This record gives sequence, structure tokens and C-alpha cells, in this order.
Amino acid sequence: MMNFDGISAEGALTVPMVRSDFPIERLAQLSSSAFQIGFARQAMRMLSASHVVAYEATHEGLFMRAQNEETLAKPVDILRDLHGDDLILQPLRIRYMSLGNRPYEPIMLLRVRVPPRYLESVRDDLVRREALLIEEHVRSSISVLRAEAPLRTLLGFGADLAALTDRMALYWIWLDRYMPMNTPPGGKAA
Repeated sequence: MMNFDGISAEGALTVPMVRSDFPIERLAQLSSSAFQIGFARQAMRMLSASHVVAYEATHEGLFMRAQNEETLAKPVDILRDLHGDDLILQPLRIRYMSLGNRPYEPIMLLRVRVPPRYLESVRDDLVRREALLIEEHVRSSISVLRAEAPLRTLLGFGADLAALTDRMALYWIWLDRYMPMNTPPGGKAA
């Protein structure tokens, strides 16, 4: 039997996982609402579920689950526009899988397209993120890196990449598989 558990960066368990292809989640709440499920149901009517993002209304609030961090940006922006400072967003949480008593973590594939002058900085950043570089193509006008890395090390990658490359890079991240972890997530690990 397979169990899917979300575990926060602090090691706290979260709600059971609905889809294993959505390895990241975020809880949205409304500070002015005594009934978070009502807020969540109303929000779901305004947000569109798709093959890259899903929503669940709970008594805790609105759980948004997605393929990657970037996919959550649009629904978060919509909720911020609607609710302003009344919106409470909990930190992003990675959703781990438990098979037997062994934790498994999401491994993501990524592709980065960058001008050659930024290639070394981007490559160094990926190595710091425990990425395994799979392929590298360098041409005079563009370089392409393909890599895989644990999702826990890729949080914040988009913002960091934009800063490293003066917003000149493009990137794509998607779930490839779940891999067994040597140590359970917790403490500082996501």
C-alpha cells in the first residue's frame, strides 16, 4: 500500500496527498473568515483547475497543489488581487511519498535556456542545489542545460535564476519520479 504525505520544511505532517503528480502545495486562508472552508469554496469558483494545478476546499482553507512552484504563482496572484492583506499564505510544502516505512522525495527534471555569458553561474547554482547535470549544449547565442534535482533544493530557483541572469534565462521544471531518501525529511530538510 502506498501513502502520500506532505511534510513541511519543519517536518510537520500535512494533509494526505490526492495526486502524486502534484509534488508541491500551499495553503491559503482568509484572516477575516471564521469559516475557512467557505472562503476555500468561493475561491475555487474563481480559480481554474487544470492538468498542472488542483484545489481542495478544507476546514483549514484552500489547498493549492501543483506540478511546480511557478504553477502556483498565478492562482496566488489572483487571490492576492481579490483579498489583499486579508489573504494568509502558508509556506510552500513539498509532498513526500511513503512506501512501507521509507520516505520518497520528488525528483524534478529541469531545462534552462540561458545566454552563454551566464552559463557558469547557472551551472554553479545548479550544482549547489544538488542537481545532476544531464546535458549541456553551448552555442554562440544560447546555452541549454538539462538537469535533475530534488524538489526540496529547487524552491526559489526561478527568482534566483532571474537575479543571476538579469532575467535573460528561461526555464522549465517538471516532476520526473520519486526516489527513496536516505534520511526522513525533517529539521531543515523539506
